[in-house]
This record gives sequence, structure tokens and C-alpha cells, in this order.
Amino acid sequence: MLRALLSCSWLLLVTNLVWGQDFDLNQYLPLDTTVHQEVLPNGLRIFLQHHDEPRDRVALRLLVKAGSLQEENDQLGVAHFVEHMAFNGTAHFAKNTLVDFIERSGSRFGADLNASTSFSQTIYKLQVRSDSISLVDSALQIMADWAGAVSFDPEEVDKERGIIRSEWRSSLSSNQRLQLQTYEALLQGSRYLQRYPIGDPVLIDTVAQERLVAFYERWYQPANMALVVVGQVDMEWVRERVQELFTPLKNKSDFEPAKDYELTTAPRRSFQVASDEEAPFTRCEIVWQHKKETSGNTYKAVKHRYVQSIAERILNKRLAALKEDRLLPYTFGYSGFSGLPGNYETYRINAMCKPEEIFSAFSLLLQETKRAAIYGFTEAEIEEEKTSILERARQSVKELDKLPSSSRAGRIANAFLRARPLIDLQQTAITSERCLAAIEAQELQVAIQNGIQSNIQTAILSTNTSELTGLPDSLQLYTALDSILTLPVEAPKKKEVTGPLLVLPASTSNYSLVAVDTVLDISTYQLSNGVKVYLKPTDFNNDQIQFRAFSEGGIDLYANEDFPSARHGLGILNESGLDTFRESELLRILSGKQARLSPYMSTTEEGLSGASNQEDLETMLQLAYLYLTRPRFDSIVLATYLDRQQRIFERIDTDPRAAFGRMMIDQKYDYHPRRPNLSLAELDKIDLQRAEEIYRERFADIGDFQMIFVGNFVADSLLHLVDRYLGHLPTFGSEESWQDQGLRLRSHTIDTIVQLGQTPKAEINLTWHSNFNYADRNERLHHSVLREVLSIRLREVLREDMGGVYGVRVTGRYRAIPDSLQQFAISFNAEPAAYEELIEEIHSEIDRIAAGDIPDEIIPKIQANRLKSYEEALRRNSFWLGQIKQCLQLGLDWTLLYPGRYEERLTTINKTDLAVLAKKYLQEALLLKFVLLPE
Repeated sequence: MLRALLSCSWLLLVTNLVWGQDFDLNQYLPLDTTVHQEVLPNGLRIFLQHHDEPRDRVALRLLVKAGSLQEENDQLGVAHFVEHMAFNGTAHFAKNTLVDFIERSGSRFGADLNASTSFSQTIYKLQVRSDSISLVDSALQIMADWAGAVSFDPEEVDKERGIIRSEWRSSLSSNQRLQLQTYEALLQGSRYLQRYPIGDPVLIDTVAQERLVAFYERWYQPANMALVVVGQVDMEWVRERVQELFTPLKNKSDFEPAKDYELTTAPRRSFQVASDEEAPFTRCEIVWQHKKETSGNTYKAVKHRYVQSIAERILNKRLAALKEDRLLPYTFGYSGFSGLPGNYETYRINAMCKPEEIFSAFSLLLQETKRAAIYGFTEAEIEEEKTSILERARQSVKELDKLPSSSRAGRIANAFLRARPLIDLQQTAITSERCLAAIEAQELQVAIQNGIQSNIQTAILSTNTSELTGLPDSLQLYTALDSILTLPVEAPKKKEVTGPLLVLPASTSNYSLVAVDTVLDISTYQLSNGVKVYLKPTDFNNDQIQFRAFSEGGIDLYANEDFPSARHGLGILNESGLDTFRESELLRILSGKQARLSPYMSTTEEGLSGASNQEDLETMLQLAYLYLTRPRFDSIVLATYLDRQQRIFERIDTDPRAAFGRMMIDQKYDYHPRRPNLSLAELDKIDLQRAEEIYRERFADIGDFQMIFVGNFVADSLLHLVDRYLGHLPTFGSEESWQDQGLRLRSHTIDTIVQLGQTPKAEINLTWHSNFNYADRNERLHHSVLREVLSIRLREVLREDMGGVYGVRVTGRYRAIPDSLQQFAISFNAEPAAYEELIEEIHSEIDRIAAGDIPDEIIPKIQANRLKSYEEALRRNSFWLGQIKQCLQLGLDWTLLYPGRYEERLTTINKTDLAVLAKKYLQEALLLKFVLLPE
């Protein structure tokens, strides 16, 4: 206690000294000198930074300051098209060899090799191993080729049209159609409204190859690009190699950088009603548009962002707390700041509500916003947010050397594309201290006042077409809004939070060491009450501790009549708070703490899951104690919880895609009462008292829990706290197990075609399932590898060869509890006229794999990627937490995790075993087939 008080006093002293210093807010932030920056003679910028996490990896980015805004009228979608073509052949990498080369090196298409196009920029991403200098050299050559040597083979251009059209088709939905109508109001009169990055699907089908080349040659010029390289590699060698590869690139003599495009700023009050026949919900929104006050790399800009963030966070916490006292006239509500394209920001108030609740929803949200604008926020509220921001900043500085190189590369890319200098992340905490100290309470109040005052206002109502007649018109809405803003509001009632989170009497620690695995550095201890605790200290993060406690049991111990109360009990608990504290009060107590913990219940187990830093470990354990002994189930929260769920599920099936997904679950599980779907009838069966009884029964006896801690900690210090808060809880010697309630996928084939909705695409879901030999480790390995083989092959055949899909999702699962089952699922969308051919090709590919016809290069690719992923996983706390839990849960031996064992197993992957599994678990398994087509 004395040490904690001294630490706190020292912290306050240092903070006051730093915050008390006068400084000029217009000063520039300190720059990052660890990044080597250089401009080549041709104007191309290079950013190089040595970084050791993850080990033996390097992240690369090619950045182009051009996107859809730079397209001509006959080029709509060409910026994105060009990005696609970069993967279809370059001077040094012919069609398919680029992706093939990357995958053979252990990287994955999509995860390690990808690109994106937006309004004003295009980003190419690549991550490779750096323990091979030739591989890094090839990666740099790929970047150089993308910058100046993309092939644009006419045949490949034509094949890519279908893939891009499929990507466009993937986003089609009622929500997308509503969003486009919304943009018509927010972006009216601007170039943004005419230049969506995905482009015009009609033009994509017809645009000439020459127009792609013209865009590429116009905008992919050295003076308009940058290269970023971050990772564990010799940066002096990289610098020399980059100069060799990129210096020869030439600019055209007439090159000019891209223009900045602004939004229309003429004063106006716009009104937009967006409607769609498939929209399930009604949303209402009022948007005030503002020119950004500050930008750039100054303390003033950081302070401005903090002012907005703090004001918004406090206001929305107040809004969230309203549900603790009454039913609300909306499902979700929000009031706060956001952005728009260009140099603009907005203040928005929005809600999802019923059409007849639009005025009452706006009234409540506007009144709370106005209350903040008139009376501001309390010092206690402000200090809580300041403390929270500062603690996050300090924590981020602690973990800087553990930050992945991809994150650092992304940060550098963002700075270049936004024309901002790189700031020194080591100074983040000091910068936060200075800017937070300069914020006065009145500034937060003024931020809200200014937010809802603008001569550019946009009111947007979006709803189902059938609800249009019940909506207000422009005059009615704005008259009501003006009236609401003139109504008087009372000052907010002060809500003091009294008392600490938890006070326990002192106790004597009596934990003991049971066993040590010196190879894995996993120690087993027993607490005073006999509970087993497993510790694995790591240095993967400088200040992170992850925690899991679990016990067999779960929801399936209860009869069907109790199932709704059991399934929803945690949702009600999480919104009720803990002990004597409401949720809002608990959040205030935890403000600034780097600790989180929550209970969970699955069908076969219950437990606690959490994480903290070293300083707040005790807080995390106090939360664990309270969740185990003093849960809170509030009747008002139950009412608001049920109201919100009912609002959602009485309308959700209006969206054909949601209805189709829910129908699939119903049929897949043969309408079993415990299937994942939720129904309105189920909500009516929730009983608060029974929910609490079930929760307490599941967590009452800690004696059959096992606890795991992984992270950077001192074992004795951690165990002392664990024993204090959890080691003296009563145990009753019960030995529970799970029960099997028979939830299974359907035991006969299904072939269902549903015609529903207007979206012009087919959505396909194929699921194979059967019994599984879980005890066979080789079977488990090859089952998971078979999923990867399918994923690679279907991408190559359905996407690259046929151009029929943008992507194919392949999942594979198996389980041991409650019994051994396996399933494979393949899902994708396609043009309605083409889906049958694509399904036929999937079956043909499965037949080829079952016959052992697997391309020779695929298994080495998977082995390389798995080895790379495994090496990275070994340095993550979450990986070890999961592995230790799995061994304990299934009774597996620790030796399975010993160094070299997994690598050895990877060498056993072979075509013969994959063929056997493809026959057994795909060809001979039950198939559940679902297809959604438009009406």
C-alpha cells in the first residue's frame, strides 16, 4: 500500500511539473529521427526504418498519390482497375508468377500481399521474410515493377473485368443502396459524388486497355510516389538497392501533382429521404458541416482532436447511461464528431428508431447535446477522460519496440499521403500531457456549441419504402429541430461515484509450486483453496498480462425452458454493472485503468477472460472476484435490453440477405431449439431471476476452474494477488462436466434455392459435414491443410481462370466436444446466370484433389506459410494462452508444444493423405447447399 501511494504521489508530482510548463501550442511536434528519409533525383520519396518485430520480417509499401478523383470521365473505376492489373504481370513477373512467388516464400495473398484504392491514393502492401536477402531483393523488384513496369496485357485486362465486376457486386445490398442516396446529400455538387473508387460497372466492361495505360503513365510517376521499407533487415543495403531499382524511373516533363478537391460550401439546409424496399430499419440523422479548424503537425492540432474526443466520449457516456433509468425512443443513438472527404469535419446526431419515433429520438439526443453545450461537463468527467487518454499514451510508448513493422509502415504511409511530417512516437506521452493540460473545461463546451452551429446542415432519413408515408417532410423536420433547440434544458444532475471498486480484508498467501516444465517455461501452482494456476512468463510485450479461467459445464447443462435465460444472462449482466455499481459507475471507476475482464458461457464451459498491464493487474483480479461473487442483474436493464433486441429482431428479416442467413441456420440445425438464431418468442421466455440463478450456479464453485496467466510478470507478485482475490474463495468439491443436448447439423442432404429480393447477385453456401477422427493428430493436420489447398485452388480457378468471383471463402472446422464432428464450408457470390457453372467447377476441383491431382507447388507453399505464421505466433501471448488451454481442456501432453514438434509435423504433409481426406470428408460427406437468387 505504501509503495502504491508513493508511486501515485510521484506520478502526480511529475505530471504537475510537466503540465505546468508554459509552451507555445503552435510549436511543431518533435520529429521521428529513427526513420531514414530521402528523395531520389527523380522525386520519389523513400522511408527506411530498421525494426525487430516480428523477427526476420520486412514490410513494404508503395504509395501513389492518385485515386479515383484523378480519373477522367471515360475512366471511372480505372484507378482501381490499374491496381488490379499490377498483380497480373510486370516486367520481371509474368501472370501468376508474382502471387506464386510470394506464396512460395511463405506469405499469403490477401494477408501479406494486397492493395487498395481510395479517392486520392493507391497503396500496395507486401510483407516477406527478411532472413533471405534474395527474397527481400525480389520484394523490392516487385515494388519497382509496380511503380513503372506493369504489363497491361490485353488478354489479362479482359479477364480482370469479371473479377472487378464481382468485387463491385459483392458490396451490393440494401445498405449500400441507402448509402449512395445519403452521399447525394452529403457530397452534393462535388467531384467525390462522381468518382466512387469501385467505378462504373458498365464502363469497367468496356474501357479500353489504352485508357488504363494512360492513367498509369499519368499518375504512376516517381515524383508522385513513395516507397516505405520497415523491418529486420540491413537498411544500408536496402537503401543502395532501392537507389539502383528506382532511380532509373523517369517523370514526364509535364507532370503536375493531383489537385485538391473540396466540397460545396454554399450555405444550405439539405433534406434527403433515402429508401429501399429491403431496408430493415429506419435511421434519422442531422449533420452540421465544418471546415477543419486545425491541421498539420502542431500541439494545437493534437489538442483540438483531444477536445473533440473528450467532449464526444463524455456526452455519449451520458447517453448510454440513460438506459439505466428508462426505455429509450431509439435502438441506438449517437452524438459526436466525424469526418467528410476533403478538409472537412462534421458534427452528427443520429439514431436508429421506428418511423413514429423520429421526433422523440431527435428530441432526446438534441436535448442532451444542448445540455452539454449550455452547462458543459464536470471536472470529474473531464479528468477521467484525460487520465484515460494519458494512460493509453503511456502504455503505447511502453510497447513501441513490440509494435509490428506493418503498423509502423502504415503510420509512415499515412504521414506521406496526408503530407504530414513523421512525429516522434517516443514523445507521445509527453505530447499528450502537454496538450491535455492546456485543455480547459469551457473549451469542451464550446466545441459542442460550435458543432451544432453551421450554415451547412443536412437532414437524412433512411427507411423501408413501405414506411415513406409516415415520415416528416423537410419543413416539418427542420421546424421541429429548431423548436427542440429552443426548449430550455436543466443542468445535468451530478452523479458521484463513491467507494473503491473492492475492499477485502488482508489474507495470508499460501500458494505452492506443483510442477515446472523447463522446456516451455510453464509452471503449475496451487492456490490456498486448491485451484490450479498455470503461469508462462514472456517478453513478447513489455507490459501485458493475459488471463483465462475456465471450467467444464456451460449452458447445455440446462433444460430447454431455461435456455433463453441462460443464453441472454451475460448480456443483461454486462449492461447491469457489478456489485452496487451500475454500468456507468463501473466505467467511471475503471476509467484510466489498463484492465479488462469479462465472463463468458459457451454450450460446454464457462469462464473469465481478461488482460491488463502490471500496474492494473490487481484491478483485473478485483473484477474477477466481483464477477464470481457479486454479479448484478438489474430489472430496468432487462427491460431496455429486451426492448432493444425486440426492435432489431422484429424487423431484421426485412433484409433478404439477413432472412436467407437465418433460414440457413434454421435448416442446417433442423430447427433445434438451441440453434444460433434468435427469435422474438425466445425473448419472451427470459426470466431475470432464473438468469441470475444460472449464472451464480455456473460460477459459484471455483474449485473446478483452471487458471492461466501469460505475459510479462513477476511470478511471486502475481501469485500473491491471485491468491488474495481468488485463492480464498470457497470450493465445494463438485466435479461437473458438460452435457450433449444434440445440437447437430442436419443428417440428410439439403438443396435449397431461395428467390428473394432485388439485389442482382447469387449468394451460395455449401457445407459438408460428417463424423471425424479427432484422436488422430495426422487427420487434424491434413484436415486444416485441405482447407488451405481448397482456398488456393478455388482462388486460382474461380477467380483467376474463370473471372467469376472476387473471392471464395473456405472454412474448415472440427471438434472433440461434445463429440467428434467436422465440416467444410465454401461461400461466394456470383452473377445469377453463372453460379451453377461455378458450383460444378468446385465439385470438379474436389474430385481432382480426391484423385491426388494437386499441383506440386501447393504443399510447399502451405508449409512455408504455416512455418512463417507459426514463428510469428510463438511470440504472441494469445497463442500460448490458447495452446495451454487446449492442452488442459483435452488432456493433451505439454510435449506437443515442444520446439521442433510442429515443424516436424509440417514435413509429413502429403498428397496421399489429403486425397483420402478429400474423399472422406467432402465427396462422401453430407452436403447442405443453399443458394439465394434475386426475384
